[in-house]
Amino acid sequence: MTSRLRKCIACTRKSYTASKYCTYHHDAFLNLKQKYETWVYAYGQISWQEYLNKLIMMNEVGVWVKDVIVVESKKF
Repeated sequence: MTSRLRKCIACTRKSYTASKYCTYHHDAFLNLKQKYETWVYAYGQISWQEYLNKLIMMNEVGVWVKDVIVVESKKF
């Protein structure tokens, strides 16, 4: 099985065609998606963009996640 290498859209590390992110940012993206469900449950209703806007302002959020938030926010 051959995978084409390309660069992560959040940094300069290698990513594979199956993901637009490198391993670190891909994991951060998966965690964001997983935790979004918890936030929807807690808030009753919150959009993906509102969720990202709240997280980007939090000091507790890590660099990998913030990198992904910046990329994902550009879609709006």
